Amino acid sequence: MTTTNKSRKGIIAELQAAAHFAEQGFHVAKSLDPQCPFDLVITDKKGNCCLIDVKSKSIRKTDTYQNKAGDVINRTPNKKQKAMGVEIYIHDETK
Repeated sequence: MTTTNKSRKGIIAELQAAAHFAEQGFHVAKSLDPQCPFDLVITDKKGNCCLIDVKSKSIRKTDTYQNKAGDVINRTPNKKQKAMGVEIYIHDETK
């Protein structure tokens, strides 16, 4: 994939994640609110829903005190997302 800016990379990740969940048999709805704490709502055939925040896989470029260059950057839900039960989905564009 060519170099893209952060917002474009995020849009691509969200759409590819939506396609992934649709291929798995889920109904997929996308949030329209840019301040929404989740990107997707996925629902199975029984009506069970899950809120998903899509994050692009990120790799460290430089060494830090506790991490090395090349390590995957860990993403965790924020306080609001935890309260709502939002799950983080890490999208790997290399797959």
